[in-house]
Amino acid sequence: MGKKRLLYVSKDAPALTGGGTVMRAASHIKVLSELFDVTLAIVGNHRSEAEIHRCLGDVRKACVSVVVVSRTSAINRRLERTQRFRARALFEALWPKFAPYRPALAELGRRLAGERFDVVHCFRLNTGLLRLLKRHGIIFDRSILDFDSYESQAEFRSIKTFRTLIGTRLSAVSWLKAVIWWVLESLLIPSFDDVLVCSEFDRQRLRRRFTRTRWHVVPNTVAEPPEFDAVGRDRFTFLFVGHLGYLPNWDAVLFFCTQVLPALRRNTPGKFRVLIVGRAGGELDRLTAIKEVRVIVNPPDLKTYYAQSDVVIVPLRGGGGTRVKILEAFSYGLPVVSTTIGAEGLDVTPCSDIIIVDGAEAFADWCLRLWTDDLLRQRIAGAGRDLWRRKYSPAVLVVALNALYKGSETCGVGHSHERCG
Repeated sequence: MGKKRLLYVSKDAPALTGGGTVMRAASHIKVLSELFDVTLAIVGNHRSEAEIHRCLGDVRKACVSVVVVSRTSAINRRLERTQRFRARALFEALWPKFAPYRPALAELGRRLAGERFDVVHCFRLNTGLLRLLKRHGIIFDRSILDFDSYESQAEFRSIKTFRTLIGTRLSAVSWLKAVIWWVLESLLIPSFDDVLVCSEFDRQRLRRRFTRTRWHVVPNTVAEPPEFDAVGRDRFTFLFVGHLGYLPNWDAVLFFCTQVLPALRRNTPGKFRVLIVGRAGGELDRLTAIKEVRVIVNPPDLKTYYAQSDVVIVPLRGGGGTRVKILEAFSYGLPVVSTTIGAEGLDVTPCSDIIIVDGAEAFADWCLRLWTDDLLRQRIAGAGRDLWRRKYSPAVLVVALNALYKGSETCGVGHSHERCG
């Protein structure tokens, strides 16, 4: 008897490198391919099917087939070209969340009409319109949603934080976005048999709202990094990794560069620099004008920059989900200084395997401590790498997904974050 069939629906092309979202999808598909014949469907706002297949890389080998359904509107193309956050926030709020996905999912239903799958696995809420698949005759026995970020609550929480960055009027627009997400969550989540989240923190919050839904914790994981040797350098280096078009990341680098960095300057024991590495976005001239800051956009890989760095910084003040950037830093054996929100949902121990601290002066103080205390830096880095190996490595994902698909509920262990004083 052959494997059962699974339809994996994603709005983005899963990839083993890049942002945390696409990495989560790719790692899941690799594990699921051992249990199922996986048909990968990529639906939404994509320009080139050939480009999608290039992005997939080794993920393509894990699938028996790949279906790409693209629907690109003039508004979406305009949004992609818009770099300024005020304009992006306005577009994103006024352009309905599911507008590019409804026709794409309907087309997917027509292409796969009459086919039978044992499981439909939808990655993120955008792809969760199961009724469109059923309407066109796709048959499936079980439906699973990977709800990797609690979108409505992340939006609500960020409104106050980002008000000065986007202005009072667009804060009202952000409130509208949050309400839209809340309504969509209420409508779509109950339609799934099981829902995955990436942390016990999110599961506890969502279980209070959706009491009848079966919730499972499947943590974010990152693969063993390639071997690398630390690069000799003449100055201490702080590293930030993230998509600069994502508002919480943009706010984080502005917070660090305008509030934390001046405090470092006042107390510096020597030369230092800040590497900001990620996909393009934001008004980069605001960063490149700072003499200690170097911005690298769209790098082919991150290994080079981890090899050049001493400390990874995660000064996030908004957003949701668990931060793959922290897990990646752990896997590379680098110490992390994070805000409370940045480390939210991770089973970490402050001042043991990570530094968790809020406020510009306190953040700068801990950066300086790690700079000047080699033993402290090595201890935090070693404990972080050990935590990654025990709780956030690919082996952990294999256990979690096997338990889910073989009928056992995956249990997570919550952790209440303290801060480093």
